Amino acid sequence: MKKSTRKSGRGLFNRKKIAKVYHESADKVGKHFSDNFISRLENVHDVRLWVVEWVLLITVVFLFAIVQIIWYGSAYEVEAYVKGGDFTEAVLGEVKSMNPLYAATNAEKSLSRLLFANLVSPDSSGHSKAELAKSVTSDQTGKIWKVVLRDKIYWSDGEPITADDVVYTVDLIRDTSAKTTISADFSHVKAKKIDDKSVEFTLPSSYIDFMDTLELPLVPKHILGNISPALVYESDFSSNPVCSGPFIMNAMQISGPTSLNKSTIYLKRNEKYYLNDTQLDLFTLKTYEKREDIITALNSAEVMATAELGIEDRSKLNDGIELRASLLNGGAFAYLNTTSDNLNSRFIRKAIQYGVDMSKVREGIEDGQILNYPILERQENLNYPEIPGYDLDIAKAFVQKAGYSYNENGKITNRDGEIITLNAVVQKRDTLTTTAERFVEELKKLGFEVTLNIYDETQTAADFFSTVVRPRDFDIMFYEVDLGVSADPFVYYSSTQATTSGWNFSNYSNSLVDDALLSAHITTNEAMRKTKYESFLKSWVDDVPAIGLYQSNMYYYHSANVSIFSDNAQLTDALDRYNDVRFWASVKKNVNITP
Repeated sequence: MKKSTRKSGRGLFNRKKIAKVYHESADKVGKHFSDNFISRLENVHDVRLWVVEWVLLITVVFLFAIVQIIWYGSAYEVEAYVKGGDFTEAVLGEVKSMNPLYAATNAEKSLSRLLFANLVSPDSSGHSKAELAKSVTSDQTGKIWKVVLRDKIYWSDGEPITADDVVYTVDLIRDTSAKTTISADFSHVKAKKIDDKSVEFTLPSSYIDFMDTLELPLVPKHILGNISPALVYESDFSSNPVCSGPFIMNAMQISGPTSLNKSTIYLKRNEKYYLNDTQLDLFTLKTYEKREDIITALNSAEVMATAELGIEDRSKLNDGIELRASLLNGGAFAYLNTTSDNLNSRFIRKAIQYGVDMSKVREGIEDGQILNYPILERQENLNYPEIPGYDLDIAKAFVQKAGYSYNENGKITNRDGEIITLNAVVQKRDTLTTTAERFVEELKKLGFEVTLNIYDETQTAADFFSTVVRPRDFDIMFYEVDLGVSADPFVYYSSTQATTSGWNFSNYSNSLVDDALLSAHITTNEAMRKTKYESFLKSWVDDVPAIGLYQSNMYYYHSANVSIFSDNAQLTDALDRYNDVRFWASVKKNVNITP
């Protein structure tokens, strides 16, 4: 007890001592504050100007710091295109099938490139490169080719793309009952699966440019393999495809009584695409029946872009719409049917060659777009033969050599005195139609009667091809063709292609030409290849199976607020604009950049 009492007393004494020290300290602090601050407040009145100046100076410095932060912050920002958004493009023609092997209209061809990746595609320099294929190689003979597919490539349903799909696609193209629209000739090519990633192609003869032939889309065997080739076109796949390209089908809206009037096809990003860096969330195609409708759609901002208009349409579009022109590996020709009763004589074709003033036919066409030969200089560096110039007297002399004569009205007549009337055909396309009309006027000046049948653009390319081109129902056809990545006029001028299913539109036959084209087609010797092509061109100019008009140009009209294909890209055809579609964009934001 005593011990406890002593501790308690000592504790009380300590607390009192602490309290005393605290109060003494507080008094000192209070007195110090009063002496050094409170008592001096009355001096503020005397130094108020200095106080105001210091306050203003501090405020200015503070505001300057804020402005500097904002200034330097914006200096490291830039407005750039970012991921997301939608792109809307206008195309001509109806969509009957989304199967890429049956693409005929411009709308169907555009869908094919957006929905399906090719085995091989041209790069930005216009040369073939592997796409779904990782590599394409040949043996020393050029007859055996091996294609190895990339790793980790998938269909949009998640199934892997394999060698089975390659072999199935080629076999389907080869099957005549399938009636595909792919122009590549695989009729004598054998495709064999080596393993899941490798396919071997065996050609009947050497072909150094076979890689270009592999620019074709694949279709999935696991979806179509059990369907008869003759029924593939009518299958559900044509409206609900499983895809391999940067986009997949989302929905389709049809306006009007038929799909020809107007369709809107909504595509969305394919998350299974092997190059999984597509910028756009959505890509929308709007189909139109006429070019006038596309002009209206562009001006009203219903669509952002189109590749369907010509240079002459520029004046009809709003100032805010920009134009990017790209020269293509294609061209327009006047194909002279060498087997028609009116043009089967080489002399009468020579008369047309000399008697048509091409400077008037090409009026308004830029010099860089003039096309004289079926092989482009950017395809092959050759010594080109001279094209005869306009000479009406020489032309009339060739008319007489052909056994024809002129009547009293200056009209060309045959041996029976009947006036020669040429049947000319052309599809309604601005530049092509205008050029054809001028060509016809020159023929009339030479003495021919000419009937020019202009097929309206509402008639699909497939219908025109089946009713006019295949049966060669013309004397002269004005037609644009794709000349391909590499020079190879074999398909257009070899006599083996002068059939209803071939692309020798002139029905041209010359044994020397056949030999030259076949030799160039199969040789791996570059010097010999050039020699053979020069021999072909000499005969081509002399025999006149066709007359070059102009090199194709794509005029791409687009909104100023979108990012499209590279201005430096060398396109082989208009569809090559989609080669880098994964980089296209329509949304801009301010983004930070590293200083």
